[in-house]
Amino acid sequence: MELPPDAAFASANSHVRSTAAAGRSNGSMGIVEIPHKTVQRITCMGSGFVGGPTSAVIAYKSDVEVTVVDINADRIAAWKSESLPIYEPGLKEIVQAVSARVHPSQQHDSHGSNAASDNVAPVPHVKLLFSTDVDQAIADADLIFVCVNTPTKAHGIGKGSAADLDFVEAATRTIARVATQDKIVVEKSTVPCRTAQSIREILAANAHPGVRFDVLSNPEFLAEGTAIRDLLNPDRIIIGSMPTPAGCRAAATLAGVYEQWVPRERIITMNLWSSELSKLAANAMLAQRISSVNALSAICEATGADVDEVSYACGLDSRIGPQMLKAGPGFGGSCFQKDIFNIVYLSESLHLYEIADYWRAVINMNEHQKQRFTKRIIACLYNNLAGKKLAVLGFAFKKNTSDTRESPAITLVSNFVGERAQVAIYDPRVREDQIWRELINNGSDAEMLKRKVSVCATAYEACVAADAVVVMTEWDEFSNKAAGAVTVRKEERKPLATLNVNTYTSTSASSQDTGQGASRLLSSPKLDGAASFWVPSRKGAGIVIKDPSNGQIKTFTSQRPSSGSSPSQSPGGVSASLASPPRRLPSLQSGSVNVTPDSSLDSLYQFPGEYLTSEGFPTDCEKAQATNKLPPAAASSIDGRLHLAEIPGKGSTPTRLDWARIASGMRKPMFVFDGRNILDHSKLEALGFRVEAIGKRGTVVSE
Repeated sequence: MELPPDAAFASANSHVRSTAAAGRSNGSMGIVEIPHKTVQRITCMGSGFVGGPTSAVIAYKSDVEVTVVDINADRIAAWKSESLPIYEPGLKEIVQAVSARVHPSQQHDSHGSNAASDNVAPVPHVKLLFSTDVDQAIADADLIFVCVNTPTKAHGIGKGSAADLDFVEAATRTIARVATQDKIVVEKSTVPCRTAQSIREILAANAHPGVRFDVLSNPEFLAEGTAIRDLLNPDRIIIGSMPTPAGCRAAATLAGVYEQWVPRERIITMNLWSSELSKLAANAMLAQRISSVNALSAICEATGADVDEVSYACGLDSRIGPQMLKAGPGFGGSCFQKDIFNIVYLSESLHLYEIADYWRAVINMNEHQKQRFTKRIIACLYNNLAGKKLAVLGFAFKKNTSDTRESPAITLVSNFVGERAQVAIYDPRVREDQIWRELINNGSDAEMLKRKVSVCATAYEACVAADAVVVMTEWDEFSNKAAGAVTVRKEERKPLATLNVNTYTSTSASSQDTGQGASRLLSSPKLDGAASFWVPSRKGAGIVIKDPSNGQIKTFTSQRPSSGSSPSQSPGGVSASLASPPRRLPSLQSGSVNVTPDSSLDSLYQFPGEYLTSEGFPTDCEKAQATNKLPPAAASSIDGRLHLAEIPGKGSTPTRLDWARIASGMRKPMFVFDGRNILDHSKLEALGFRVEAIGKRGTVVSE
């Protein structure tokens, strides 16, 4: 029998108390069961790094229609174009899938024929909209995400540390002015603790008669560069609400959206203030780890220890773990510094000055690391940069993103210009105007920048006649390490997903089922009614087949494709033959899937010269690169809904730099400053480079 709302609320609250008493604060199991409204339309106010990707994935994975609104018409126009305003691996493909009536894989190929496989269905209707009509989007929405910018204040009380909530307040007042029906307002922007109380008061004071607002906190925990993967498979969804019947019903409503693809046990409910603070706390603790290992890197350089080895040893301790222990020139991005400053300001406001000093030290260490790296570069270049050319490779604060906010490269380039060096910058994803804007906003003189800085189209152009190369972003194309040298982090390993094509229901095969670890999958042609997937890996490729007659999983492996080979017959009578055998199709052998437990999530990148089309056949990588699209094979249809294989990034590898070519054009002596520890120093030294890296002793120069 269904409980009445208040009784259900009491039951849910009882569940929260009992789980908290058991050492757990997760009350989601009770909350989501209480009667609640079903969301049909969501409006997202703000189209930045949070609002855009979040809205795209919600539209893609749920039955909800999402409208993204922004007062910036140029940004909205960019979201509607082929050139999105931000770069995230996999984002463009998902946006295309849910904002177009036809999936990208169904577009006509260059010969005018439809390249889609028969089981890929068109999107039934547009589920993701972009608009500048804020009022209409608010009026139409059941639930509103507030995803506006909350920068650090640049003026007044709290300048330099407090959050500037102008945009949050403006959005809140707009919602109150426009809404004529009850709305759920979700605070997604990163805000100081108890901001939700201000939002509640503004809404209540300005609401139309009879209109009720419920305010929730639902912080995002996205890492730029892996935002799409984080949204598709989140560690947790935090929902904060007031401990009232209406608050719990609102939380259950939002949980119902996420529950369409997120396991229920990962949807965690708590009070508003805990939810707000959890976001700040998470970022502060992650930044703390980076500053800690950067502090150790200075000791390593002085003693001869290797920071990578020290980090590895520490990360093996289960109490510590390996994440966020990579030394570098300092953390960047929009969140870490801003959120720590929020905690500093909050602590000072509460007269907790020792607490404020503790967290401020994390920021101080980050700034010290940038200056320390600058001084090391100057010292190695004979204490003089005047007239020398430095090639800076990478301007984004990390790889796989176009975000440059608080990037360490901004500080170092400004320092180089201040030392009268000539600086040539190359980044594969950051626009030139964005680089100029960051440098000017950092306080550099515009005229001096024009004389001293150039932004180059290629890394080779940047390095011509350079005295030194400074690697500031860990883009894969800069690395000269073996392709298989990078080990996937434990939390990035995914279970093998299989699909029963007869019933179109998603199933899963654990690593125990296949005898091997996880890798991302691409759907391949139906094999006599059985589900099959390409499983690319460093060592080769394989096909996983689920026999619909008995549910048994059969796997096939191959080594590198050989010309003229053809597939073999699988065991159990399930044919592995393909209609129209393609050229260079791998020779498949029955056995376990050839994927090692540490296979990189970027395993597709290990197949230069090959690409999987919608038919699952290899074709020229260069053609795929030119289209800048994920392989159409990454799409399949389940119950008429499009499901993109959850692969962050394009299906082709960027060409690695030819460091010998770079060496041939540089001035002697040649220096490389490896700010990200992504280079094989011995290989560079063999080419004549002198190599210096953070947390390591530099090249020993023989007398």
